[in-house]
Amino acid sequence: MPVSFDDPRWLLALLLVPVVLALGRRGTGVVRARQLRVATWLRAVGVAALVLALAGPRWSSAGDTVDVAFLVDASDSVGAARLAATDWMREAIATADERDRGAVALFGREARLEHSLRADPSVTDLATVVDGSATDIARALRLGQGVLGSEHRRRAILFTDGRATSGDAVAAARELADAGVQVDVVPVASGQAADVLVEEVRAPNRVRQGESFDVVGVLRNTGVSPADVVVVVTADGAEVHREDVTAAPGRTEVPVPQVAEEDGTVRYEVRLASGASSVPENDVGRAGVQVQGPPKVLVYEGEPGAGDDLARALTAAAVPTDRLGAADAALPPLDRLLDYDAVVLVDVPAAELGDSGMVTLEAFVRDAGHGLVTVGGDDAYGMGGYDGTTLEELLPVFARVKDPKRRPSVAEALVVDVSGSMAACHCRPDGFAGGPGMTEEGGINKTDITKEAVARAVRALESQDTVGVLAFNATAEWVLPLQQVPSDAIVDEALAKLHPDGPTDVVNALEEAIAGLKDVEARLRHIVLFTDGFSEDPRMVEVSRSAAEAGITLSVVATGEGTGEVLRRMAEAGNGRYYPGRDLFSIPDIIVSEVQFAARPLINEGSFLPVVSGIDAPTEDLTATPPLLGYVATTAKPTARTLLQIGEERDPLLTTWQAGLGQAVAWTSDATARWSSAWVSWDRYSEFWADVVKTTYPAGSDVGVALEATTGPGGLRVRVDAAGAFPAEASGTAVVTAPDGTRTEVDLQRIDLATFEAIVPGAGEGVYGVSARITRNGTDLYRDATTAIRSYSAEYAAGSGDELALQRIAEAGGGRLDPEPATAFDPAGLAPGSSSRELWPWLALLALLTLPADVGLRRLRLEREDAHRARAWVRRRLRRRGGGDDGEVRSEATEGLLAARERARTRQTVSAPTERPTPAAPSAPTERPTPGASPPEPTPEAPPPPRGDEPGPRTGGAGGLLDARRRARGDQSG
Repeated sequence: MPVSFDDPRWLLALLLVPVVLALGRRGTGVVRARQLRVATWLRAVGVAALVLALAGPRWSSAGDTVDVAFLVDASDSVGAARLAATDWMREAIATADERDRGAVALFGREARLEHSLRADPSVTDLATVVDGSATDIARALRLGQGVLGSEHRRRAILFTDGRATSGDAVAAARELADAGVQVDVVPVASGQAADVLVEEVRAPNRVRQGESFDVVGVLRNTGVSPADVVVVVTADGAEVHREDVTAAPGRTEVPVPQVAEEDGTVRYEVRLASGASSVPENDVGRAGVQVQGPPKVLVYEGEPGAGDDLARALTAAAVPTDRLGAADAALPPLDRLLDYDAVVLVDVPAAELGDSGMVTLEAFVRDAGHGLVTVGGDDAYGMGGYDGTTLEELLPVFARVKDPKRRPSVAEALVVDVSGSMAACHCRPDGFAGGPGMTEEGGINKTDITKEAVARAVRALESQDTVGVLAFNATAEWVLPLQQVPSDAIVDEALAKLHPDGPTDVVNALEEAIAGLKDVEARLRHIVLFTDGFSEDPRMVEVSRSAAEAGITLSVVATGEGTGEVLRRMAEAGNGRYYPGRDLFSIPDIIVSEVQFAARPLINEGSFLPVVSGIDAPTEDLTATPPLLGYVATTAKPTARTLLQIGEERDPLLTTWQAGLGQAVAWTSDATARWSSAWVSWDRYSEFWADVVKTTYPAGSDVGVALEATTGPGGLRVRVDAAGAFPAEASGTAVVTAPDGTRTEVDLQRIDLATFEAIVPGAGEGVYGVSARITRNGTDLYRDATTAIRSYSAEYAAGSGDELALQRIAEAGGGRLDPEPATAFDPAGLAPGSSSRELWPWLALLALLTLPADVGLRRLRLEREDAHRARAWVRRRLRRRGGGDDGEVRSEATEGLLAARERARTRQTVSAPTERPTPAAPSAPTERPTPGASPPEPTPEAPPPPRGDEPGPRTGGAGGLLDARRRARGDQSG
């Protein structure tokens, strides 16, 4: 349908048109009936035009122009071969119709537009630069779709070798086809010169201590003649082998015998030190070999010394234990973490782990089947910001106390600095904080960090809590007045008002916040102050003390700048906590944690005797335990098993559950002398903790089944081989965790009775975590985990283009593979485009024009002579367009209009009765005009009276005065 409406509901108002026609026929008796009918129809047309304009009509028409997006692969695997694409495009553009248009984009890791749609696009010098270390065909296709629009017939022509390293090109091509864009594919040959590269490093994923094995470096020579290279092999960075190798065309294997000595993962690297190599990126290959020893545990502590007692207890129980502090190093990557059967987190806040650390733990437990134990303290569970994190999802407890009866009323005031010094980071060359005069252009905008922190902090509160946001510089303003926790939209609207400017007045802001909280009825009233501390008011500590005296606590989050010592003293005086905030990016986590800490009295201190509530290895023979002096309150998850409870509310103390393939345990007290002093000296302390940790160890893998994960051009190959046959009902799944933390779960396909296999997309460089699981009717037959390493991006792998991928892209896009340039702008087979034009402005103009016409026709009576005069005026106007007396023309036209108005006035009547007039005397015959003399100007005649009435004298009003004036003129003439 060529016409469509944006809001067709307005069309119902067209029902008013018949009403307008019916009412419009009621005249005033001034104009003729025919003239009234015309006015009525004009009014109806105006109303209809106005209604149609409100409905938003559009006129759609199919476009005949062909728009083409040329998408050119500029990745390193294509190299100079893209010049062939330039020649192809030049030849295609020469055949285009003058109405056809073309756009050009280049792509590698990202896609960028060379120029948008235009007639006769230039392809001579393609100056756009992209990152060629990867190829994302899907992103290029979506850019092409956006450039083409929808008005005309559309085609995307893809020039590539098909070696995509990221994205789903087939799915993207299908999306374009569904949108009416045809995708053609022109194969481009690889532009790489002859090269010798390390194609693969083969080594067993897992060996036992003392076992001999080979590390095999697989070289590939893409040339036609042998090439001499030097191969160097290292183990954990130490050189273990060097050899001169003559690499024949094709594959050459270099085996290096090794013996597994110490347990743990050994990283082997095979490198070409010298020789015939044209692509340095692919001169190295890596593999990891896990040397199995006795089960080993990693104790990762949040504060130095927090894990001392626990590590000693595990060592005393003959559990090999390594220790690592969050203050010294980040959690190891997955391939290193898999050296351990279990990880124990001792009072570690979520912010110390970071998103990457929590994703690693998730793969370690849920996918690889290893164990996790968390131990409480001031920085764990709800106190450590676990709420809503990946870590909380792994654990058998919620970080919050879910019982609303146990939760006090809370009022939080978030007082945030928006002075000019909060605009950007103050950085010295050594990386530490500087002063206000050292604002760095382009530095970290601390106000943006404030917005993120406040938004997250408000969301962390319960709906019944009270919260307000007070922004300050020289003055203080409640951008979010104290109220029950509002919606995200209201919070976002308030935060949009934050703009850094002006000096800093901390004292005034705190006084305003204290005054606001005094009026709020809440059991807990708390202020969180976020500032860079560039203020030297000596009253800052004093006002903090006044807050404490009013029953309001104050915590301070700093940016690591300004008067840090004064800010610390303010927090002490306000009975709160001080956070130096050296790392600006951790400030949102800190503020959220502080809000949760203040809002939830999670720490319970006293003397508590644990109560056995479930039986497992740690509690099987447990009849009595020493008391604990404190714990962090949590809530056990519905499917978790609580083995020990504590406190009057029977809070969980020791809770366990299965998380994916692994086991997770939560201990809500600490492991130090603060709360566990009696336990540390308890004679069963070592035995108890050894039992807790051992319950999380992964199940032993079947010695007759092997899991293998290798990288290749097509992605990551996962293979499970059994010495015998798996049952007929067996099925398998695999989970691959990419270097960026992305998890992909796939079904393993059964290759034969003893083998399952799957190919998982994965072309990026880095370490991949791989887990496999074989089940029968829901029961595990086999599960194991390993890692695979892609040494370099698949962009630099040997080989020509991926012809199969090119064919699949063309088929999914409904296009052609390797078309001729002359057919690039051929409209045959392309879906017609559609362009639309808004019609409402024209309809609105029509409605506007009919209004004065309608009014004029109802107020002025027009005669045939008026039409004659109008035509005469137009003719004179046309004759005198080049000159003449316009004044005369205007006077004649004006005279005609005035005459018509005069006639209308003389026909007006009044409601008083009138007498019949005396018949007028016959008029004298007119004389024939003398030839050549100008005819006299015609005198307007009075129009005939309305039918059924005779004119009579008017007795009052304007009509009576007019008759009297005429009679007087008649007497004078007589």
